[in-house]
Amino acid sequence: MPPTSDEQIRFLVNHQRLLDEGLFVASYKFALLLSLADLSVEKGDDSGAQLTVTIEDIAEKFVQYYWRQTAPYPTAEPIVLQQNTGKQAAILNVLGTARVAHSDSLPSVMKQAVIWKRVRREVASIVRKMPLWKLQTVGRERLDFLYENIGTGETIELRPGVVYCFRKFHALISDLVRGSWVRYVRHQNLDVLGETADLNEFLFGSERASLATVRPILIDIQHGRCFYCNRSLSASSTHVDHFIAWARYPVDLGHNFVLADSSCNSHKCDRLAACDHLERWTERNTKFGKQIADAMRERSIIAELTISNRIAQWAYDQTEAANGLTWVRADELVPLAASWRALF
Repeated sequence: MPPTSDEQIRFLVNHQRLLDEGLFVASYKFALLLSLADLSVEKGDDSGAQLTVTIEDIAEKFVQYYWRQTAPYPTAEPIVLQQNTGKQAAILNVLGTARVAHSDSLPSVMKQAVIWKRVRREVASIVRKMPLWKLQTVGRERLDFLYENIGTGETIELRPGVVYCFRKFHALISDLVRGSWVRYVRHQNLDVLGETADLNEFLFGSERASLATVRPILIDIQHGRCFYCNRSLSASSTHVDHFIAWARYPVDLGHNFVLADSSCNSHKCDRLAACDHLERWTERNTKFGKQIADAMRERSIIAELTISNRIAQWAYDQTEAANGLTWVRADELVPLAASWRALF
């Protein structure tokens, strides 16, 4: 059963307490909260039920979050930003070594079973030792509203209602956690960064430079036409668009990309595309899913169609529950058609 309104408010209050009152000696707790929110979207549902999450699943999310952050920050003397009150956070050291060995390509690491298993195992060991059983401690109080703090094991069980709340408030929680993470990193690196550096884009922004590399495969699949209006694309007006907007779920996944002309890209913005667009997107991914996955991985972009579909289902579920509108063209918005569910 989904949590009551009072229980949902209590969840958000407790979440805010973790951020405001918890002890943060490293940035791991921020990554853990984001990971649990993401895994709730990708593996959970809106029934209010519990969800078993493996530490290896959490570790994989940690790798995806921290991989980007192992790159040197572009200052006069580029450095990897400090994310611990003492020595550099161990996960950054593990991933920094892997990054150097594999030319910055996370998909390259993930394709090599032995190496990927070792990296994930090392990160899982750190997650198990550091943030997992310490996240829900506030002062001397045990605030274990997310999962039972048993202190051992290879899995955790998200409590009833937790997955529902993470899914419903994903955007709000992500903004809160990312804001706290940015402030933490800035504080740890004040002598390098000062007060004005755009840390949010560096730590969490889309890998915009890499998006240009996906254009050739999408141009071919879309026959040089805009995904939304079907007009011919010109070199100067072609944009790589996140079908499920980056603002709704800030992860780059290969099957989520489409090409749009500048007008459609501008008007759609962060809106959810209408059912007709969703139908074409699911048909494209069914027909060209493997081709897209292979091409994206060659370009060091993660491409997992199952996850992209789960994220899309979640986004449309949330819009339907809120009686939200979807984008058709220009400034035209329409209610979400009930037929969307049959597309998955």
